[in-house]
Amino acid sequence: MKIRLNEIPEDGRDYHFTRNTGEINADLQDLIQNTPYDLKFTIRPLNNKDYALKGLLTTQTQELCSLCGETFKLSLNAKINEILIESAGADKELEKQSRSNHFSELTENGPSVIEYKDDVFEMGEFAHESAAINIPFNPKCENCLKSDTGKAFNYDEDMGSFEKAKDQENPFNVLKGLKIN
Repeated sequence: MKIRLNEIPEDGRDYHFTRNTGEINADLQDLIQNTPYDLKFTIRPLNNKDYALKGLLTTQTQELCSLCGETFKLSLNAKINEILIESAGADKELEKQSRSNHFSELTENGPSVIEYKDDVFEMGEFAHESAAINIPFNPKCENCLKSDTGKAFNYDEDMGSFEKAKDQENPFNVLKGLKIN
């Protein structure tokens, strides 16, 4: 799904994509298969080259619990807060210029920055990345989350301490009588 940014009016434009509208079904297929999704967002120009993108992607993915191995549905609510800037491209002169990254100093809730080329923003690709980055590395099902106490995972088995029996002979004592020729 490509959005032509130069066609966005000054007051912005609202978008709403679902499985029924189908614009980004192919882009999300590998993550959510045929699960319904709801993507609502607004693009608003900040100036003649930069745009604000805000919205929310809600869906579910099928995951495997990293603790118990059960398959479960994980709800995703990916908040979108981005600033779209024009890509500098491969121009050698532009690459030599240094730019300070003032966006890295923003709070966690602040916007991120995404580049676009030729006044076109790839919304399908961006929606895929937004969903994928919100899937935890080690997903846990509801049952494992309830039992998770925040402590390191360990088994409840008491292995006991190994005590050497008094009448047990040291196995290395046999080697004392061994002669090498």
